[in-house]
Amino acid sequence: MPPPSIPRRVEDIIFYYYAKLVIAPSAGFKGNYGFIIDTYKRLKSGEILMSDYERELLHIANMRNQCVFCGTKYTKTQLTHIVPKSSGVRSGIHNIVYACEVCATSKGEKDFVEWWCNDLKKPRDELPRVPLGLYLKIFYELCKINFSLQKLCKSLGNLFTVLDKGD
Repeated sequence: MPPPSIPRRVEDIIFYYYAKLVIAPSAGFKGNYGFIIDTYKRLKSGEILMSDYERELLHIANMRNQCVFCGTKYTKTQLTHIVPKSSGVRSGIHNIVYACEVCATSKGEKDFVEWWCNDLKKPRDELPRVPLGLYLKIFYELCKINFSLQKLCKSLGNLFTVLDKGD
């Protein structure tokens, strides 16, 4: 959960978790609160931007025989969507990752964060970096297109419901 100083709006939730779970670990600052908040503020001000999809796609290409969710190496993986097709997100390369049969079947058409936290009972702070990076970028674009970035949002797990409301 973001600290109280972070507004509970879609854009702020996306930027906070992008700073905390994508940028900070990649930069060697996992758990460094000062770095996370500074990065969040820089994202919010537009001083820095989220990377494009290419970074995650390169990671995925190098993980062809490894499940992007559990990290287990397999000789055979299958493609699965980060954001379910049922949400209206296209099946483009930015929304598809390699997963083992167990993870792909378990996740099915569920939202990635909801599946990870509610079904698997894993901590939100342990979401895998590559699918989370894609997930946050997809939702940022969807909410920008739908003029939803300033909508109220309680947490990362509520991003999916913000789109469903259509307020």
